[in-house]
Amino acid sequence: MFRVLNEYIGRLTLQLDDDLIHKVEEVIMEDESTKTVTINVSFNKYIVDVRMKDFSVDEADRAFRDMAEEVAYPYSHISVRYNESSRVKYRFATCKEDKTGIYMDVVYS
Repeated sequence: MFRVLNEYIGRLTLQLDDDLIHKVEEVIMEDESTKTVTINVSFNKYIVDVRMKDFSVDEADRAFRDMAEEVAYPYSHISVRYNESSRVKYRFATCKEDKTGIYMDVVYS
């Protein structure tokens, strides 16, 4: 799946979208399981660090799916999850019809 995601990202023109990232922050902070959220930019990739009140893989999965449903562009999106001991990391990309899009790593702990 990582190869598929990398191929998908390779076909996008990655751009920073301040409106979308504000929406990401808003949606995450509205979730009752969220303690804090920090968003950084590294080149054309967002790094979203979410600290949960009571971390669990199931709760992180639910929170990520809720966020992705709210912020993904209508044309296309893809994500891959992998567990890292006491945290869960998602690689998430979404794009518009013109193939401009965003890419982010979302880490729940």
